[in-house]
Amino acid sequence: MKLRSTAIFILLIFFYGIFSSSCIQTRKLTYFNNLADSVNISLNKIDFPKQLIQINDLLEVKIGGENEKTVEYMNQYLGAGSGNGLEKIVDIDGNIELPKIGKLNVAGKSCEDVQVMVTKAYAEFLQNPQVTVRNINFKFAALGEVHNPGNYTILFDKINIFQALAQAGDMTEYALRDKVKIIRETNGNREIISLDFTDKNILNSPYYYIHRNDIIYVPPAGGKASSENFTRTATILATITSLTAFLITIFKK
Repeated sequence: MKLRSTAIFILLIFFYGIFSSSCIQTRKLTYFNNLADSVNISLNKIDFPKQLIQINDLLEVKIGGENEKTVEYMNQYLGAGSGNGLEKIVDIDGNIELPKIGKLNVAGKSCEDVQVMVTKAYAEFLQNPQVTVRNINFKFAALGEVHNPGNYTILFDKINIFQALAQAGDMTEYALRDKVKIIRETNGNREIISLDFTDKNILNSPYYYIHRNDIIYVPPAGGKASSENFTRTATILATITSLTAFLITIFKK
């Protein structure tokens, strides 16, 4: 009889623990808690941040033109495939090297600035050159309480914080959504930015768009350690309960 009471008591503790650990406040899992309940909400316009070229960036430089002599020159000196894009890595000194014009210092400049530089440089050799420059290795990292932490590379240079987290499978139920950090480095200068995903103001934040090489860190809520400890304890209790039930069965015979 005593063994049976003990087993029942252990089972009650076990199921109560499972129930209490599974009750996560919905408010802590919801984005924009203070967003008005409306069919249509207008948001402020956010200017896309000017992304500056950094060392180790991979640039695609496309050089074209409609003039016959331009096309002939391109095929002779730049290669027949130059119209599809020349891929150039920005070296440790911040330079890229292009056929005929040599090295150009591009670090700290925007793609639009480099486009003007390359157009002017090739104007000496080409008639009405048409140049486009874009950065093709936009990388960022997502760490902490996301479902798929890791490094990510995308083929475009405009991505907001929600799209970045979606790449990593979104935040887990243990994420501390009001204290998400972005670690950002720009030409050697680093900063840490705090974001609150439970506040609607994040939709108008100047940090709505992320930068290349940003590190997004989602810290765990305080309850995660307790939950993990309970899981381990629950496993032990489940084993004890099974053993107790087994012993009761034996003693009853």
